[in-house]
Amino acid sequence: MRTTMLKEFDLGQKTKVELADAHSHLDLIGDAGLIEDAVEYGVATIVTDGVDTKSNLKSLEMADGKHIFPALGIGPEYANSLQKGELEFNLKLIRENAKRVVAIGEIGLDYMIAEDAKNRTAQKRIFEAFLDLAEELKLPVCVHSRKAMDEVLSILEDRKSLAVQLHFFEGDVKDAKVAMDRGYMISIPPIESAKRKRVINDVPVDRFLAETDSPVVGSTPKDVERVVRMIGGIKGIDYGRIAQTITANTKKFFNINKEKGFMRY
Repeated sequence: MRTTMLKEFDLGQKTKVELADAHSHLDLIGDAGLIEDAVEYGVATIVTDGVDTKSNLKSLEMADGKHIFPALGIGPEYANSLQKGELEFNLKLIRENAKRVVAIGEIGLDYMIAEDAKNRTAQKRIFEAFLDLAEELKLPVCVHSRKAMDEVLSILEDRKSLAVQLHFFEGDVKDAKVAMDRGYMISIPPIESAKRKRVINDVPVDRFLAETDSPVVGSTPKDVERVVRMIGGIKGIDYGRIAQTITANTKKFFNINKEKGFMRY
């Protein structure tokens, strides 16, 4: 799918609230019209994350530098099934496209699907390889953690130079405070839970990103509005103001600077 069909987003044309989706998988959305509709609705900045070779290549193809921005990586679910040379291919792909890529991700650990110690070791090896690359290229990272928050935070602890997005944040208030102390961004999906509400209540708004993880969780990037409204409702902040803050957080974290005609500072 090509994205040249997307119309330029202009807040001056209509009264819209500008939104940003900090994590999606646009390669899995089969209908290009759903993406165009999200942009027209106001989701003017969408980060699409790769998780394997195929989705990394597709994310690069879809990225237009106006509305859609690629993050590339190997997700933990693929760590134990990489073919010979596949890791090196993806590391090289990112290096060759470093000026277009806004983050390394998604990467991380998923111990819900890790069946044994061998699988966990493979996940950690791939995770560390991409963290090394992020440090080399000075790119932020989008980190997946499921049933592995303690290990993820431990691995990240010594990599103080990294800007970190904790994608689909699964932690509690204690984990959130560790993340805040380190300057990490807490990325909230469109799913409510009592634990997530407590985190939102205790974390200042300048530490939040909003994501849809669409179409895996949200249907399209438009569902980021639900996240923004949820955060605003819990924090007691009106929708327009919380949307402006979270959108600004997203552009700052990913170094997206459209006004300069290029995405990285």
